[in-house]
Amino acid sequence: MEDFCLVYGTLDDLDLLVDHRLLMWKEIHPDMADRVEQSREFTSKWIRSKVSEGSLISLIVKNSEGRVVGSGCILIKEDQPRPGSSQMKYPYLLSMYTLPEYRKMGVASSIVKEAIKWSRDKGFDRISLHASDQGKSVYEKLGFQQTNEMRLKFL
Repeated sequence: MEDFCLVYGTLDDLDLLVDHRLLMWKEIHPDMADRVEQSREFTSKWIRSKVSEGSLISLIVKNSEGRVVGSGCILIKEDQPRPGSSQMKYPYLLSMYTLPEYRKMGVASSIVKEAIKWSRDKGFDRISLHASDQGKSVYEKLGFQQTNEMRLKFL
């Protein structure tokens, strides 16, 4: 089994983070590939802004040769008051992407485990995400539970 190394990203990893986020969206919605690519500049500006303000933490996995094989991000989101939690912010896991040839090798799990550890270490009481059909089993194995959310799209 191959050895992997997880590192925290910086602004120097901006292009990689944008590429992985767009690849994720293209796999989830292949019919929207053109629209996904058209969002590159906006996505880049958004990631740069969030990393610069400290509300986006990136996790990057490299193989033994130093090749980036996967990444994911934690976004600190504002929350509203709710029973059972006094926290007004919470970590949200997003932009999970693993190169196809490295899937089922523990890359995504290592990112999620580190995101959970980081969130606990920072004193948060939960971490949330939206799972693609392909990623759902990774999260369920690590204790994530399905919640209900509804959405009405206007476009």
